[in-house]
Amino acid sequence: MYIESFPSKLKKARIDAGYTQNQIEDILKIKRSTLANYEIGRTEPNIETLGILADFYEVSTDWLIGTRGGK
Repeated sequence: MYIESFPSKLKKARIDAGYTQNQIEDILKIKRSTLANYEIGRTEPNIETLGILADFYEVSTDWLIGTRGGK
C-alpha cells in the first residue's frame, strides 16, 4: 500500500505546488535524478529527506506515505 501510493503522492505534491524536478533540485539540493527515482518508486528517501519534502510541499508525512487521507 505505502510503496504504491508514495511515488504518486510525492509527484502530485510537487505538481500541485507548481514546481518542476529541476526547480526542486535548485531549491532543495536534491538531485533531479534522485527525485525522479522517488517519484517512480525506484528508491525511497530517508526520514530526514521525507520530512524536508513534506515541509516544502506543505503536506504531512502521513499523507505522503499513505497513512492518512488528508493533507
